[in-house]
Amino acid sequence: MPIELRYHVPELLIVFFGFVFLVAAFGVVGGEAGTFLSSALDVALFVVLAMLVYLAEDRYRVFRWVAVAWLFVLIGGLAVAAAGIGVISILPAEVLTTGELDPDAVTLALAADVALLLLGVLVAGLASLIGFSRRFRVRLARYLPFDPDSLLHTVALVVVIALILIPPVPLLVTGGPPFLSPQFLDLLLESGDLLADTVTLNAYTLFWTLIGSFFIAGAYVRRTPGETLKRLGLVRPTGREVVLAVAGALALVLAFHFIDPVLATLVGWLGLPVTDGEAVNLLFSGSLTLPGIIMASIAAGFGEEVSIRGLLQPRFGILLPALLFASLHAFQYSWDGIISVFLAGIVFAYIRRYSNTTTSAITHTVYDLVLFSLLLAGMSS
Repeated sequence: MPIELRYHVPELLIVFFGFVFLVAAFGVVGGEAGTFLSSALDVALFVVLAMLVYLAEDRYRVFRWVAVAWLFVLIGGLAVAAAGIGVISILPAEVLTTGELDPDAVTLALAADVALLLLGVLVAGLASLIGFSRRFRVRLARYLPFDPDSLLHTVALVVVIALILIPPVPLLVTGGPPFLSPQFLDLLLESGDLLADTVTLNAYTLFWTLIGSFFIAGAYVRRTPGETLKRLGLVRPTGREVVLAVAGALALVLAFHFIDPVLATLVGWLGLPVTDGEAVNLLFSGSLTLPGIIMASIAAGFGEEVSIRGLLQPRFGILLPALLFASLHAFQYSWDGIISVFLAGIVFAYIRRYSNTTTSAITHTVYDLVLFSLLLAGMSS
């Protein structure tokens, strides 16, 4: 890439991903192209944030304020999305079908749940701002390999904390994962999204996740493509690593066959909600075809490993990315499922630490593929 063009990569990426976000958000483009661009919505926000921070650190200090303002927009958007998803699972089903709220249906308990949900996401969002405390960052840096004086690491820390704290709020308030609520499942069923073919959607999401992680890691900004791949832990795996990854995935499936029932029993004993397996099967029904489970497994395995273990783990260690990984599943699993995902994330993290992201991604992919195949076989039998 010419030096002149490389110098302006952050601005070009801001313009490109900003344009993609606007086009997708306002539905300017329909059809398959619209679906492709919509898959970039979440990633675009983070790429723009990273580029603003790179500009602030490398060239224009005024961009510090722009980057922080965009960070607040991102956290606010996450809080609003979590609150909206939670409200859907709280409101009576007829509200979602008619679009009108019967005043007689508004009980004190309903109003209290909505108020508590809104308060919860607000408190979680504000709590994430502790990442701006230098004292907190310095203490954290004693245990983690990040720079407490780096704006990039500071912003990333705030985002990580927000992604850990905000998604579980609806589960805490409503007592169940919102995606498994009858209201949400009925809404997806009526829209056709529940049974829609997700192969291309998962492929598009994986594409944007990998591209976004590549640029957030500093490709063409602070690193060459080769250095970026190394930073993300993406290498060509050896035959031994592939065999160990597959064997590790099968061992995980076997281990969690015994661990998950224990977790469900423990969570139930504590009086907490247990994941509804039938509702989970219904939620994933659009992916339960042979092409669907293959693409869903690859998208989750490589997308989540590259963005979480590859991008975040080298700076934030094993625990925080594993908590983030588990938290992002709080919309679809109850506490037993979240703990199971957390434990699996710890295993993937150690594979990443002692080998590379490619190996952990293969392990994750095979693990998900076996689980999805078991679901598919169960539905077919």
